Amino acid sequence: MKCAFLLAAILSFTACDTDVEHDIPEVEAPVLVSTTPEANAAKVKRGEITIEVKYDKNVFFATKDLEKISFTGGTLISADVYGSSNVLTLNVEVPGRETLCTLSIPEGVVLGPNNMPAPAVSLQFTTVALDKTPVAAISAKAVKLYDYLLANYEKKVLSGMMAKESWNTDMAERVYEWTGKYPALNTFDYGHLAWSLAGADWINYGDITPVKDWADNHGIVSCMWHWNVPKFAPVEESIAATVWEGEIVTGNWAESIDIRKSEGFDTSVFDNTKAGDYIIVKVKDLDAAAGWWQGSVKNASWTDLVAGSGVVELTSTQTSYAIRLTEEALNEVKENGLVISGCNHTVTGVYIGTPATVYDLGTDYTYKPDETTFDAANATVEGTWENKVFTSDMAAVAGYLKLLKDADIPVLWRPFHEVAGKWFWWGKDAASHKAMWIAMFNYFKAQGLDNLIWVWTTETGDDDWYPGDQYVDIIGRDIYSKDAETCASQYAAISATYGNKIVALSECGTVGKISEQWVAGACWSWFMPWYDGEGEDGSPIVHADEVWWKDAMEQSYVITRDEVPSME
Repeated sequence: MKCAFLLAAILSFTACDTDVEHDIPEVEAPVLVSTTPEANAAKVKRGEITIEVKYDKNVFFATKDLEKISFTGGTLISADVYGSSNVLTLNVEVPGRETLCTLSIPEGVVLGPNNMPAPAVSLQFTTVALDKTPVAAISAKAVKLYDYLLANYEKKVLSGMMAKESWNTDMAERVYEWTGKYPALNTFDYGHLAWSLAGADWINYGDITPVKDWADNHGIVSCMWHWNVPKFAPVEESIAATVWEGEIVTGNWAESIDIRKSEGFDTSVFDNTKAGDYIIVKVKDLDAAAGWWQGSVKNASWTDLVAGSGVVELTSTQTSYAIRLTEEALNEVKENGLVISGCNHTVTGVYIGTPATVYDLGTDYTYKPDETTFDAANATVEGTWENKVFTSDMAAVAGYLKLLKDADIPVLWRPFHEVAGKWFWWGKDAASHKAMWIAMFNYFKAQGLDNLIWVWTTETGDDDWYPGDQYVDIIGRDIYSKDAETCASQYAAISATYGNKIVALSECGTVGKISEQWVAGACWSWFMPWYDGEGEDGSPIVHADEVWWKDAMEQSYVITRDEVPSME
């Protein structure tokens, strides 16, 4: 009995304790602090967008209440608070540009401590629009070309073809043979500029006939530059022998310096010359009024002294040019002498020795980073040899591009391509690339090249290499050996990252058919297969065969050259 009484007493005491009332402190409702994007923000990147709604205290959201949230302009995918947090995160999909989006969260859908209801939230923002004005192109035809690209973007795609390295439209002609139509666009490459400056005449970039013929037939012109630099730093100039000194103005090819036995010259000056030495020609007073300058070193029969040397295209800042003597050429010089002539400049001396910049026709230049000591980080640093090469080469290309400007030809200009791939010397790092891009942009602009539309090539995931919206008009992507779905996913990623820019398949090879890419969502501004090549084993490499091209040209949304309007 005693135990039963004790148990009853304990139970009675416990029951009485539950009657005690506790004071629960009141907590104020959450207050909105900020949103990302901010209210009324413009230029929000389209595609998958993360919206963050930040409160002044931790909040709670029940997934079942997702349908209570309203979102217009796109699709609301999810909303949640991750852990103990004062941020509600929403994920939405907005595919369109210039789309006004509105988010509405009713009062009480988001709760704070003690289930205190958060006030209603209303947020508006607009997705990014395509840039309506090119960053530097102000010539009438260039602006019209840019407007034409804008008008067709994601509605139609322009067909394009890469020219062979010999500065022509041969590959476009083959497309015509296969399909009965020309591509709308042809890309020319200043890939042998270094050798041209060194005296080789493989390509005369001063002859713009192929480019002008293409443009005159309503073809769109694109230009790029496989930029070759010296493999090694220039050596100090060394003069071993003076052949001739004086002053002769080469107003036309009739004026020449005869250094040969038939003219009474003592060719014994060449007796101590060795194969591998250079004939150095000093020049000055390049005639700016004439707009172009050329020089040549010929043998006594007025033929090329060294095979491939031909006529030298001089740059506006050049003070000399040089030709390396082979054994055969040296014997010719010792026996008969040579002739120096040219146009629109003054020759002041001819020497034997080593030039300040060695031009070993065909061997001393490269674009591969592991084959050169050229440091891209020094390209924009005054006083370095790299800067001298950088500025001199830019001046040379600017001169050639001026020929296109003077012919009133707008150009899609794509320098420093595939930079983040790092397989070119210009891909050392993001900082040096951006410095070189901006330096070129500013220099070309100062040179009056207002006919250029600037195309930057991404490798994706390389946002830190991007020069900036104020220096780029169009984003290009080079894709090889990928199926249509992969091409489409690349397009989607680039388009989302650079939503205010036109996106193009700036190079391609062995990729999915254009019809397949378009259906998969790859709405490139243009596509451009590379020209055919040859494998290491000598087997042919065809980047886009007849079947591929016929598929492309049969699509109603693919623009061919005959459909491109005049840019007048």
